[in-house]
Amino acid sequence: CPKCGRKTKMQLTDEVRINPANSYGISKYSQESIGLTLGKRYSIPTICLRYSIVQGPRQSPYNLYSGALRAFAVSIYAGKEPVIYEDGQQLRDYVNIEDVVRANLLALEDSRMDYQVYNVGGGKGYTVLELAEGVAKAFERDSDLKMSSKFRYGDTRHIVSDITKLKTLGWKPTNTVKKSVGDYVAWLRKEKIARDVTESAQKKMKELEVVQRIENK
Repeated sequence: CPKCGRKTKMQLTDEVRINPANSYGISKYSQESIGLTLGKRYSIPTICLRYSIVQGPRQSPYNLYSGALRAFAVSIYAGKEPVIYEDGQQLRDYVNIEDVVRANLLALEDSRMDYQVYNVGGGKGYTVLELAEGVAKAFERDSDLKMSSKFRYGDTRHIVSDITKLKTLGWKPTNTVKKSVGDYVAWLRKEKIARDVTESAQKKMKELEVVQRIENK
């Protein structure tokens, strides 16, 4: 806090406060607005589910933007050091795909959700470094991880979803981050990755200036 000098506590992100920090967030909010407006106008039941970071098996290892779990797991699987941005202390909210499926089914079956917005998250924040260490442990590799001195331009420092609203309807996350990591690593080991995608992904993001180096001043 600039006034008292004490550490400020991070607030959970509920469905009411809307302040997109980048073009990706703006595009998502625009889609919500269009969907809810047209849904109400033409009496088409419409529900907006805001997923946090969905994790689990069958997440494409070739997608540049499919999440930190994919990036860390593919790097370690290829025998390389995973790239950890900033200082690794960014807080993120991870939710298992099985819990997301249950939320989707609830939305199809419960009319109380019509024309509303709901967060679908894991209910707890984990640092990016904690996730990376969990992936290394799942591969039984050394977890002495290093920071990359890089950052992704436009990334939010901390974001953890408030899932209170959806929990009032009987839903809650039941799967742990450890399970998400274990399931993905087990799936990845069965897959035959045709090429090492870690370097090409980093190169592409650097070309687009998504990834930049931290300059010490």
